[in-house]
Amino acid sequence: MTISIKSIRLLWLASVLFLNGITSGYAQFTKLSINTDVNILASRNHKTNPIIDEQAVSQAYLQLATDIKIPESTKKDFNFLIVGDWGRNGAFHQQDVSNQMNNYSAEYNAKFIVSTGDNIYDDGVKGVDDKLWKTSFEDIYSGTALQKDWFVTLGNHDYRGLAQAEVDYTKVSKRWKLPARYYAIIRPITGRDSALFIFIDTSPFVHKYHEESGHYGDINAQDTTAQLRWIDSTLKTSNARWKIVFGHHPVYSAGTKHGGTPELMSSLKPILDKNKVEFFFCGHDHDLQHLKPTASAVDYIISGAGSETRDAGFIDGLSKFSNGESGFAMVSLKADNASVYMINYTGKLLYTMSKKPN
Repeated sequence: MTISIKSIRLLWLASVLFLNGITSGYAQFTKLSINTDVNILASRNHKTNPIIDEQAVSQAYLQLATDIKIPESTKKDFNFLIVGDWGRNGAFHQQDVSNQMNNYSAEYNAKFIVSTGDNIYDDGVKGVDDKLWKTSFEDIYSGTALQKDWFVTLGNHDYRGLAQAEVDYTKVSKRWKLPARYYAIIRPITGRDSALFIFIDTSPFVHKYHEESGHYGDINAQDTTAQLRWIDSTLKTSNARWKIVFGHHPVYSAGTKHGGTPELMSSLKPILDKNKVEFFFCGHDHDLQHLKPTASAVDYIISGAGSETRDAGFIDGLSKFSNGESGFAMVSLKADNASVYMINYTGKLLYTMSKKPN
């Protein structure tokens, strides 16, 4: 029997995708051979070569595709949505993503929505009365099931405008919740169990923004040491069943634009590990990703595909899923199990993962 080179490559790719738990496809796939944190640091702003053509990738995914569904029982769980990198006046599928968020929020009774930052492009807002609030937020996320609390983090593009105005908008909007640059909430999951949700401000940790401080508002006025102490203390003193942290910049990422954030690997990651955090959710790279370092109990999830997206990358030994389509995530919490669902702008379920509390 003769096997073509293309068939061999297809079989190889299919095995890689299967072993990494990827259940549904994305348009363009890149691979980084990275084995250590030192090399992962170097992946930031990396340039990679496609390992195989787009048509072959699509064929491999079709061969691997499984009929994944959200269990009916999920409707009784504690559910919430996560979207990031979205504020573009409805363009680049932002409105489509919003429509599907509304559908999922209605069907699964989402308790709230989380924004992982870069809320208004390209340069944030000028004040609480900026017209972009209406054209990029209020008019876009107008669905009935989206009229609930939005817990927000700030992104680097928000700092390019008046970041404090996004904090102040909390007093204007009934649903916009950004009471401070970083903050925490606790919500009951069951009669006995609760979840701690921590929302942090990652932009001040990134050195290059301070070097370009003329473009990033009051970023130099932010005290990252105080924020780290607060994060550690808030986690350490909590007896919540679930500990979940949200920010804008990724600790780890296979994104083809930004990649991981060295400053967070050295400062935030040890705190997450020490305090047995279950998830770190973020955006910044405009895609959907799930990453899991071998020696860590923390699952790193990127939901930064709220509007314009980029090609998704993949890192051996770290990436579990990557997708370059516009979309969002839904999280479902029980006392003894958490599930994450990745959904695209047409409402298609792309990927799911589950874990027990740490």
